[in-house]
Amino acid sequence: MRLSDNKRKGDYGETVAVGYLEGRNYGIIRRNYKRGSGEIDIIAKDNGTGHIVFVEVKYRKNASEAESPQFAVTKGKIGALKRTANWYITENQLDCDMRFDVIEVTGGEKLEINHIIDAIN
Repeated sequence: MRLSDNKRKGDYGETVAVGYLEGRNYGIIRRNYKRGSGEIDIIAKDNGTGHIVFVEVKYRKNASEAESPQFAVTKGKIGALKRTANWYITENQLDCDMRFDVIEVTGGEKLEINHIIDAIN
């Protein structure tokens, strides 16, 4: 069974984002957490602040593929992210500060990474 191109691209973008986060003192807790109709690409702990961070990753091979990846995080997607994060917090009985970040990964051979901290309120 072959992975779809979108799935392959998404996995690649997430792998790049994990490396980026690890290099900035984040501990990766989980990738691809799914509950109901929602999925969180990366759940991490910002070891600098102690926050649990729910990260949405958007990858585009070419910046011209579409609008900026951050704009692909629609109101519907934001609602699903928040519901899924609440499932995670409840399931793990956490009492902690949390935030939602977006990491944009663009480019092929030369990657550009834009980490938008607290992108979703």
